[in-house]
Amino acid sequence: MEQTNTLKIGSTIAALRKSRGLTQEQLAALVGVSGPAVSKWETGASCPDVALLCPLARALNTTVDALLQFEAALTDEEAARQINALMERLPREGPAACEEALRQLVRRWPGCTALQFNAAMVCDGFEMFFPDAQPEQKARWRAFKGELLERVRAAGTAAYWQAATIQLASLALAEDDLDRAEALLDELPEHPADATAVRALLYRKRGQKEEARKLLQTQLYTAVSKAMTILPMLLGGEEEPRRRQKLVDAYQELARAFGLAGLGEGFLVELHRQAGEWDEAARHFSLYVDQLLSPPPHPDPDLFAPALDCEKKPGETFPAGMRRMLLDGIRREMDDPELRAHPVFAAALKKLEESV
Repeated sequence: MEQTNTLKIGSTIAALRKSRGLTQEQLAALVGVSGPAVSKWETGASCPDVALLCPLARALNTTVDALLQFEAALTDEEAARQINALMERLPREGPAACEEALRQLVRRWPGCTALQFNAAMVCDGFEMFFPDAQPEQKARWRAFKGELLERVRAAGTAAYWQAATIQLASLALAEDDLDRAEALLDELPEHPADATAVRALLYRKRGQKEEARKLLQTQLYTAVSKAMTILPMLLGGEEEPRRRQKLVDAYQELARAFGLAGLGEGFLVELHRQAGEWDEAARHFSLYVDQLLSPPPHPDPDLFAPALDCEKKPGETFPAGMRRMLLDGIRREMDDPELRAHPVFAAALKKLEESV
């Protein structure tokens, strides 16, 4: 049995034994083992033999399912909680341990579509946190992501099928498999219906004002986030300076208005760099680095609470993996001698390097 499950069984046995007022020796006598054997179960040094599970459950006035902490399925919220807990371990434990933990988690609940979909997104997190990983590692993460997304599509769950299809199309594009990407995208509904307004009205007519507020806040966040994704894509294909500046302005205004994390200063660096305006490029780069090293903004609670967690956490910053990935891109792409030699740019670059 996996060590993580052993530890959970041990703590469960200990809690149930104490709740019944039994000593380790008394429990041992009830099931026909030694006192040290029970001690080893409770400390996680070993686990009970399969043949002892039923007698042990009876002695503790519980069921085998409860003893083993068996859960038939996870709710969407529990799946998200499990994934968030794993993501928090990434900086501390490294990619190998977290990848194995992720695979174990998926094996533990093989029929949980929400878990599979969220696990696929963690594979992107691996690449963000560990941009220096070996090519074979990155290839394995992408392959695992693809496997998970294919399982999600096969399950046919409406809440996840469309998002999984889009993610698989993105993977196909990254591999230059254009025909596969097009075939996947062609499966998507051309004009998906949105029942948000009708459902919000239903909630209000039933007197469920809080539910209506949460639904609309969630949709607002989705819409603003989508706009902030599309604007940089438009920026990447626009050559006319005036229109490029308007796209950057719109992006920054959205981030400010809704209290969302935006990297508009980075776009301004690129605008001034392309124009050969080295002083301005260096100034915005310094602001960009300060932004990366400062606590990220949180959604405006007046607009998004209670649907979203808008609470700022002490000491929170942009993930080191994200800063490292951006630093690699800066070193690779911002190779203009005039910019590299600028003292403001050099000082900011050094600050960013020291942060990772």
